[in-house]
Amino acid sequence: MPEDKAIMKRALRLALNGRGKVSPNPLVGAVIVKDGCIIGEGWHNAFGEAHAEINAINSANGADLKGSTVYITLEPCTHQGKTPPCTPVLIENKFSRVIIGMTDPNPVVSGRGIAMLRENGIEVTTGVLQNQSK
Repeated sequence: MPEDKAIMKRALRLALNGRGKVSPNPLVGAVIVKDGCIIGEGWHNAFGEAHAEINAINSANGADLKGSTVYITLEPCTHQGKTPPCTPVLIENKFSRVIIGMTDPNPVVSGRGIAMLRENGIEVTTGVLQNQSK
């Protein structure tokens, strides 16, 4: 969908805010949309700090996220690292759709976040602006 690509472009631009601060982790951006309006945005700002999805949720200032869509440049994580996994947080907040730029190439994550979201009834679209997300 054209709208999906336009919003993913915004998430890609946001991801660049982490340049030089998140290595060895990748640059990741996220945008939350509800009822056609952007209600939250975030990016992975620094190594060891909250991921893009969590920062986007926090930027929504307590808005009811149920039924909203989140656009993420990279598949959400499912494992505990320096921060808790993001996929369960998306499920808890009852997002209806998750649009993902690219599947995480890390074998610890790859496909697991997508599977967990789908198992919990969340519509998942992958590969939106995949080349740019890489």
